[in-house]
Amino acid sequence: KHSTPNFAKASGTRSIRRERCKGGSFIKQDSNMPEGQQVKNGKAFEYALALSYYKHLSQLGLAVCMEENDAFHTNKSFYEEQPAEEQIRFREAASKTIETMIKLEPGLTAQRNEKDVLRVLMINDIDGEGGDVRDVVFKRTSPVWEIGFSAKNNNDAVKHSRLSSILDFGKSWVDVPCSATYWAEIKEVFDYIGVAMQSSKTWNDIGDDKIDKVYKPLLKAFRKELLRIDKENAEIPQKLIKYLIGKYPFYKIIKDDTHNMVIVKAFNLNGELNKNVNGKATKYKTPKLFLPTRIVEFEFKSDSDNTLCMILDGGWEISFRIHNASTKLEKSLKFDIKLLGNPPILFTQYLFQK
Repeated sequence: KHSTPNFAKASGTRSIRRERCKGGSFIKQDSNMPEGQQVKNGKAFEYALALSYYKHLSQLGLAVCMEENDAFHTNKSFYEEQPAEEQIRFREAASKTIETMIKLEPGLTAQRNEKDVLRVLMINDIDGEGGDVRDVVFKRTSPVWEIGFSAKNNNDAVKHSRLSSILDFGKSWVDVPCSATYWAEIKEVFDYIGVAMQSSKTWNDIGDDKIDKVYKPLLKAFRKELLRIDKENAEIPQKLIKYLIGKYPFYKIIKDDTHNMVIVKAFNLNGELNKNVNGKATKYKTPKLFLPTRIVEFEFKSDSDNTLCMILDGGWEISFRIHNASTKLEKSLKFDIKLLGNPPILFTQYLFQK
């Protein structure tokens, strides 16, 4: 059950690295599904996770409380919109992870007394902007303990950040403002989009110009600026990974319908996972992960005009795919950022469904 996939290891040569970039993620997202529906399905899975754990732990006779915040009501509504058979699939995938998580995290069942209530809450999207990528969180107060899940439904993206004529990615990502050169280089791109918007054009109307006048020049400017920031400042690779995967340790739980399985990954960045709680010890240990120290390569993905691939030391690999989020022209573009490679010691468990 505890395995380390070979594809997480960094390659030793430039040619092999580029082949790995070409492959991309093995989890296939339904490209025919509207983005809004993908979001709804993802939030429905978040609710199914919280609900399944709440019911299971309650049935064990433990004191559990589900907090009804805004995220709870939003996610519940999207879950209840799903057909009955889809709700069952969400719950079955969520339940598949419970045995593993109880062995990894004794805090889920280590109740001290009747007043020691396990709180289950779902995180609002706005918290993600502050560096919290978790969707479902479990908390105790005696002693203070918590863990969180990042839930993914047929999707393993880590961020959906944007580039625009006013958004300073350098400042918001790694706390280093972008240079005047960067702003000058992207001005022409967004000026072009502005003129097209005045003519009421859509992304489809501008055809191949979308690649040659928007995607490629914008990505080139982004790449150049990020490499400059890395050259002139310390610890940029570490800050970049922290921005992408958040400031809290967490478990990523991926429901992968393409391969009919659920994947559990433990991002134990600072040794905060697997704690013994109230005298109850963990049955599994997840290795502490180390952040990268340098960018090895940062180039366009092979045979792609809209994706950059970054190789860092320690097995980390990131893809940055830029796209227009809708058919309507607007002065910002959206990134689909994925971790294509993790450190080879990353705890990963594949749980196959019926």
